[in-house]
Amino acid sequence: MEIILDFLLPIILISLNLAIDIPFLKVDEEDIGRNLKHLNKYQWFQNYLNDEKYRELIIHNKDVRQVIGKFKSDKLEKDSYNMKCQKRLHKMLLKKLNNVNQ
Repeated sequence: MEIILDFLLPIILISLNLAIDIPFLKVDEEDIGRNLKHLNKYQWFQNYLNDEKYRELIIHNKDVRQVIGKFKSDKLEKDSYNMKCQKRLHKMLLKKLNNVNQ
């Protein structure tokens, strides 16, 4: 049993490290910019940009920008996916606003 644990533990640790550092899963500014361009077409997103507290978070908060960058830009025109993204962004914006106000 101990031999199995000695063998499996390094494999598990290596797998976890790989999962964390996979570069193609990371969001970059290009992804964020592309998605911001798509989102600008929608009134709900324009409403966020017109509100100074949300605008600041969208422009400067790395967690909010990561959420935006993870959206699949080719699916953003589908109403169901667009609403899902809207809810996800709204949830993150509220979370960050609550953190600032505490």
